[in-house]
Amino acid sequence: MRNRLLSWTGGLMCSAALEWMAMGTVSAAELDVSPVRLELDSSARGVVMNVRNKSSESTRFQASVYSWVQDEEGRMSLAPTQDLFFFPSMLTLEPGESRPIRVGSSSAPQDTERSFRIVVEELPPLQPSTPTTGLNVLTRISVPVFVAPKKKTVQGQIAEAVLRESKFHVRVQNPGTVNFFIRNLRVRGLDAKGKRLVEKEEPGWYVLAGDAQVYAMEIAGKVCRKVRTVEVEMETDQGVLRQTSPVESPAPCAR
Repeated sequence: MRNRLLSWTGGLMCSAALEWMAMGTVSAAELDVSPVRLELDSSARGVVMNVRNKSSESTRFQASVYSWVQDEEGRMSLAPTQDLFFFPSMLTLEPGESRPIRVGSSSAPQDTERSFRIVVEELPPLQPSTPTTGLNVLTRISVPVFVAPKKKTVQGQIAEAVLRESKFHVRVQNPGTVNFFIRNLRVRGLDAKGKRLVEKEEPGWYVLAGDAQVYAMEIAGKVCRKVRTVEVEMETDQGVLRQTSPVESPAPCAR
């Protein structure tokens, strides 16, 4: 199982992922942001993200923006950037209060979509609260921001689906100019008669423009030796992709 920082907010095709990162074990501010995915295109100079304090206490928050890249296993690398502008960067919200954060880009569209993350995190209170027996929890929410390219092309591909070393290996590529999101990936092993012997399933993640994602799912050796066909079903926010591949390796299973 891969280490993917993922909490999927379902519903519409273009839902986003929220990562809740906590430090401690007692309590946290209840923070609501909407929308949970931001898209900037050439027709809009900026977009608005609303931040609402759902807790019962006045709370301070800080916003920051980062460029976003990731490796083939979905591990994100974030770096401070000035390619996006946003305002305000500091917020103090009373209970139930909502404020907008305005996000925009001043640069011209590029050939490929650019990806960023705007992070809203709770700050420690200026006045220490009553001591507790545990640690305070600070909420941190990361929201994806996509800056549209000159031309949008969605093009997901299952580039590889093989059985090797007792594992299903699946490689998903995105040669398009915009991202797509893998909601769910299912891989099945069929015997010589087409009977399903095993099925593996993993939640997906974003595949950024020009990037790839890889999956490796282990299966038992006894079952592995009977698999003759690998069947992949990938549900994305742009539709479902399917691929069937014969097992061609002379020794696909670990001894």
